[in-house]
Amino acid sequence: MVLIQCPHCEEEIELDDDAFGEFQCPHCEGEFEWGEKPKARVKKSVYSEPMSGTKAASHALHGVGGLMLIIGAFTGWIAVVIGDVLSAGPFGMKVSMFGFSATSGWFNFFEDENSVLAIFGITFMILVIIAIVVQIAHLVFRVVIHMEDSGTLEVSLEMAYRSYHYRWHTSLAALICSVAGLIVMEIGLLIGFGEFGFPRPSLFAILLIGVLGGQFYMMNKELANE
Repeated sequence: MVLIQCPHCEEEIELDDDAFGEFQCPHCEGEFEWGEKPKARVKKSVYSEPMSGTKAASHALHGVGGLMLIIGAFTGWIAVVIGDVLSAGPFGMKVSMFGFSATSGWFNFFEDENSVLAIFGITFMILVIIAIVVQIAHLVFRVVIHMEDSGTLEVSLEMAYRSYHYRWHTSLAALICSVAGLIVMEIGLLIGFGEFGFPRPSLFAILLIGVLGGQFYMMNKELANE
């Protein structure tokens, strides 16, 4: 608190230390101004830095990778194929022969002699779902860090640390799970339908792995610059 004299009646008035604006004297009811306008404070984060080209490219690649994972999983574009005959996606397989096609979910294969293939297919599905989850977690971490840096979001130190620290792990996990899922599915198709040809990733799956590999490379460039 601070004691000042009223400019009108010179009686003492008690105000807060950071008081600012127009006031009315409780003694003579005269109006007066007091204090200095507080200066705006810019919130700074321990991780704050100008947006670099590396960081912008990393943001873009991780965003594209997330979209490709989600869209590819639910459209069946993330797949292992054998020519134009078989296409195995995360949630089932499509068989096309003589102008006809049929699809079946992996759990349906437990009902016949292809139960082993069902295990490979379900493993593929689980790995792709994990890749999607960790990719989304990574994007959330990026948004939290960006908003915390800009001062539009306040988070605990623990949350800020986790968001900053686990970016690398989630970026790598999305890549590993996607590659592992495709390899598992290739092995399953090779065992079950190897006589029709050699299984290979679809073009979309190859592009996805390229994007996920690129985003992990940019993640490491980010950390090197920090």
